[in-house]
Amino acid sequence: MGFIFSSKKEKLVAIFDIGSGSVGGALVKIPNNKNSLPSIITSARTDIVNRKDVDFTLFLNDMILALGFTVRSLLQSKLGAPDEVHCVLASPWYLSETRMIRMNKEHSFVFSNKTVDELLKKEIENLTNNYKNKYGNVDSTPLVIEHPIVSVSLNGYHIDDPIGKKTRSVEMNMIISLSPKICIDKISEAISKVFHHITISFSSFMVSSYIAVREKYITNDSYLLIDIGGEVTDIGIIYKGILKESLSFPFGKKTLFREISKKLKVELRDSYEKFNLYNKGVLVDKEKDKFAPILESIGNSWGQSFGDCLNNLPRILTLPGTVFLTIDDDIKEWFVKVIKDEDHIKSMTVNNTFNIISLDGPEFLHICDIKSGACDPFLMIEAINVMKKI
Repeated sequence: MGFIFSSKKEKLVAIFDIGSGSVGGALVKIPNNKNSLPSIITSARTDIVNRKDVDFTLFLNDMILALGFTVRSLLQSKLGAPDEVHCVLASPWYLSETRMIRMNKEHSFVFSNKTVDELLKKEIENLTNNYKNKYGNVDSTPLVIEHPIVSVSLNGYHIDDPIGKKTRSVEMNMIISLSPKICIDKISEAISKVFHHITISFSSFMVSSYIAVREKYITNDSYLLIDIGGEVTDIGIIYKGILKESLSFPFGKKTLFREISKKLKVELRDSYEKFNLYNKGVLVDKEKDKFAPILESIGNSWGQSFGDCLNNLPRILTLPGTVFLTIDDDIKEWFVKVIKDEDHIKSMTVNNTFNIISLDGPEFLHICDIKSGACDPFLMIEAINVMKKI
């Protein structure tokens, strides 16, 4: 099949949003002019099979199957082969660690790109060796997929442009994201079967959403990023504009429906139907009275898991009152209510309340153009991030 390659004035990139509930994909035109917008020209999304029991090997195979369908959907659009492929992973396909790198010297020195490279290299080598010792098996050892520096302080002062400045001390706050080698290999293999000999890069959705929200909502400097996926909830804590922590716990959309199925003793497909009828307010009173306390119990479990996750932090933390939420539309209303009403969560905030801003897609249209398809907030967020990196 003959492919039409993008012109030299712009790049055609493929973006794959690899979550725990679905796999999305888009072909995006990235203009050469940084003042122009990334443009999504086609997109597709495939659900990952929901099973009653979670087995990681089977789950990984189901994700790769969904990825294969999504990749072939982009191919069938006949819009050309991408110049690059960017895969953005959500939990559980990656994990992140927040690291603070410090260096002090007796005499002043010039902070340079070479200094950054040396510090990063040493930190990544130490982290990689730690995981090799922990996991042993090469296929199980996580690979570093990204290591963005989110802030630099020289002599104790935050500096936006530190290169070339003299200092005696350096503090670099960075996020290191890792993914199991077997996961990276399987994803690369599935994409390479369709798009041959194209460079594939990997990053995390948490960092992508952090960059997109920072770009859109400039005035907010302290807030939470919450991404409720199929199997996992991811939490990012931003304080004074810096991504300080990235956490997660195993409770998502699929967990909700498995719990409904279990408590009502019905099939998974029936739990979806019951939930949708309840949300629309058309469930008969008798069933509604039985269903409401079940949902309340599940909501309390999610809130408890949220609190337990934060309690694992090494220090006591008061949460910002603003939340930027990414979540599927069909469960958004219910989870927003859970976050607002759950006493255990509210007690962690300054004013015992949350201002929840749902990231639905249209709010990004001034920084990401859509030529075809729906305003998929996940793919739009990722396109904005890719535009920043290229």
